[in-house]
Amino acid sequence: MNKKAKLSFICGMALTMLAVTTQQNVKADTTNNNQAISQATQAVTTTDDQKAVDTPATATDDTANAQENVLDTADTTSDQATTTGTNDQNADTQADSTASNITQIKGVATTKNQATTLYKQDGTAITDRQLGPNSAWYTDQKLEYNGKTYYRVATNEFTDGQDVVLTYGNAADGVIRVKSSGAVNFSRNDQGFVRNGQANQAANSVWRYNKTDKVNGLTYYQIANNVWLNSDDATTAAAYQNPNGWLQIHNSQIQSSGGAVGYDLYNGVEGIKTYLVRKYFGYSNAHTIYDGSVAASVRALQSRKGLPVTGVVNLATWKAMGFVESTWYGIDSYVAPLQTNITSTRSDHVEAMINQAYKYLGQPWISGAASMPSYGVDCSGLVTQALYASGIDSSPISNIQHAQPGHEWNSRDYWADNRLPRVNFNNRQRGDLIFFADSSTGVVWHVGILLNSDTMIESWPFAVQVHSIYSSRGNIVGVKRVFA
Repeated sequence: MNKKAKLSFICGMALTMLAVTTQQNVKADTTNNNQAISQATQAVTTTDDQKAVDTPATATDDTANAQENVLDTADTTSDQATTTGTNDQNADTQADSTASNITQIKGVATTKNQATTLYKQDGTAITDRQLGPNSAWYTDQKLEYNGKTYYRVATNEFTDGQDVVLTYGNAADGVIRVKSSGAVNFSRNDQGFVRNGQANQAANSVWRYNKTDKVNGLTYYQIANNVWLNSDDATTAAAYQNPNGWLQIHNSQIQSSGGAVGYDLYNGVEGIKTYLVRKYFGYSNAHTIYDGSVAASVRALQSRKGLPVTGVVNLATWKAMGFVESTWYGIDSYVAPLQTNITSTRSDHVEAMINQAYKYLGQPWISGAASMPSYGVDCSGLVTQALYASGIDSSPISNIQHAQPGHEWNSRDYWADNRLPRVNFNNRQRGDLIFFADSSTGVVWHVGILLNSDTMIESWPFAVQVHSIYSSRGNIVGVKRVFA
């Protein structure tokens, strides 16, 4: 080959190689760019699927990482492209279900008597944990997906609706009173509360509820299985309550207070148990107090019975006298049964107080006593139990406290109690407390319950009785009102 031909051949080969190289570079760049776009789309789609648990920062990092990985990849397979298309389709389905197939609810999903599988939003089972049997879980979303119902119990964690029992509201325990217009009955479903068509509940009827729920500013109270009343028609407030600063009215049974139930007897203690011990040893109960004479008799008994000789009556000594254990505790713990409720009027409370006082009529006066009607009481003990029956807890003045040393004169404590406001003597009425003082000292020593302006029920030596307020009980010092 001559020099001219040889030069032409070399130039042609160089042009051919340049063209091939250029074409390969274009294809490589195209493949890399397509792959970057495809992979970035996949990363973004995956991030959207996981938006309940991923932060925007994580999504951005994942996209950047996908792009960096693509630059290191030599080529892209058709399988990857197919996978990317599938992910895009799933993302669209889940986005649609989030937008249209999820209902916001407020309920409790309780698992049945078995471990319960959890699912992701796309219906995929979660295999590394389950919900325990018979456990309750708050749920805020109902998902309808692929013909099935799911309830969300955690971020992107759902239970199959067939595996749980859905209920509504929060557990509660209380009493409501239907207002004067009656109360409509409602049922609860996913959309909220709807009238169930049952006849309205009667005005002023009382219902115990076990759940509450709040919707649109109203509180709903469940009074039976999926039967609810709302706060437009019913209230937890009592029909009558004293003003702030007065002794407040309780609408549940008052409990004994002021000391331990089953307290020991020692010097200075009064009340029913001391009364019975004095009577056992033959002592007078003109003034029922545990004194030195009683203590000496107790020590002698304890010595005879082989008990520790302390002079203090405890349960073992009480039983050694022949008394039963139940009275040791029962005398202390007695609180008059509540005779009123949240529907009671002021008049109802007054009559409950007087009715309880009448149960003691004819029983003996016993100093420091404030127990059951089968025994006796003193004047302030009578008032304490009468107040209990009407819903008034006058603590720290109480049935047990009254028997303890230094608290015999609870009439003075009631007179000094600012929660019982004084009223003008000329405005006195049934249910007021009237107080008397020792005419020689001016110190309060007696209290009675007014039946009318001139008559009272009282405990005065030597019995509970009805007398005129002008029956020489000392000087009348004033009248106080229990119910406003």
